[in-house]
Amino acid sequence: MDTQVSLLDRPDDALEQASVIAGVNRSQFLRNGAKGGVALVAGGTLLGQVTGISFAASVGVSDNSTLQAAYAAEALAVFVYSAIIKNFHSFKHPKLEDLDYFKAALQNEQDHKAFLAKALGAKTPTGLQLKIPASALTSGHALLKTGVALETAFVQTYLGAVETLSSNELKVVAAKVAANEASHLSFVTDQFNGHAVLPSLPATGTVTDAAKALSPTFIPNLVPRLEAVGFPNA
Repeated sequence: MDTQVSLLDRPDDALEQASVIAGVNRSQFLRNGAKGGVALVAGGTLLGQVTGISFAASVGVSDNSTLQAAYAAEALAVFVYSAIIKNFHSFKHPKLEDLDYFKAALQNEQDHKAFLAKALGAKTPTGLQLKIPASALTSGHALLKTGVALETAFVQTYLGAVETLSSNELKVVAAKVAANEASHLSFVTDQFNGHAVLPSLPATGTVTDAAKALSPTFIPNLVPRLEAVGFPNA
């Protein structure tokens, strides 16, 4: 789950506490940082960097651990879409459009989360702290920017999981979820900047890098909660 997640309009302040930066356009991508972390880049400009998380290297992540990280991401997606729907008409500049889309997307994320919980059973992460940065709620533009970032991360992660999962059955599931998340990304990107068509060959990422990037801002206790259930070799 390579990541382009939010930091929005005040990156200098936000980077004091987190290293997850909002996606901006189709040229944005995530690459490994020179210091061994995760660098978030848009149009060749470094936006932020994730370092210092105590996860093992991206290689060797078990199928269960991949599903655990995916479950945490889906829990976040459910949280974010639920908050958007609850406050849908309060967002301005611009106003949000198509409440039915957000409701349908929420149902998708709930379905993904339920599937992962069933697959993981007792290894499902619990007690996750979920939050939305205040900077993501300042306007419709800021919220959509965050949505682009998160959905980009989800698409890239599930595509990356197709490469790393050992189970063929789970590879197919990951591909199906990636296709579904891509429909969300297309919609939100169109609302954000009018670019509904995604890249011909989308980038892929790793579940470890995604977990690193999500944990400071959106799921503050993600690292210990995943490690408690055996990540990265559950």
